[in-house]
Amino acid sequence: MKISKDPIYCSERREDPSQDRMETRKVVIVGAGQEGATFSFALMLSGLASHISLVDVHPELAEGHAMDLNHGLSFVQPVIIESGDYSVCKNADIVVVTADSAQKEGETLLDLVWKNNEVFKKIIPEITAYDPGILLIVSNPLDMLTYVALKISGYSMNRVIGSGTSLDTARFRSLLSEHCKVDSRNVHAYIIGEHGDSEVPM
Repeated sequence: MKISKDPIYCSERREDPSQDRMETRKVVIVGAGQEGATFSFALMLSGLASHISLVDVHPELAEGHAMDLNHGLSFVQPVIIESGDYSVCKNADIVVVTADSAQKEGETLLDLVWKNNEVFKKIIPEITAYDPGILLIVSNPLDMLTYVALKISGYSMNRVIGSGTSLDTARFRSLLSEHCKVDSRNVHAYIIGEHGDSEVPM
């Protein structure tokens, strides 16, 4: 997919906000569903990235989210936001993979292994063809797909990272804070182990 040439949404028409820096902070999100869209929005607000790209099997979805994010640029730090194909992974510091098959009712995370293993066989080679710095896996079942991405990519272990139980820990602390009537920032509890049915609260 070619990046839109509309001057409102085309990052090629924007001055690169990182041109006076030694290096860019480019992040690509593969999968523009709910998780990918939320991640890109939070990333834009954080100011941590100078360049955000969205990729999806449905290009119009990624382009739509990029347009929405561009509408809010006047309220955040300078950043390039675009949609495109896998070629945007070139020179990316991090590629966040949220793409996967949706979990159906009655289906466990482990049931998704075979379906999403096939998804990863297609998208990981497309990503690694452009040799980005790090792969951050968010897709489910998280732990297994992180291992699958490691094996398919051929990258060293420090270049393929799973988001682990950070989300589970945040949810756990929120529930405890509501029950105990304290600020969640004062709750020191963790979820360890698998991001899934066998995880352990501590």
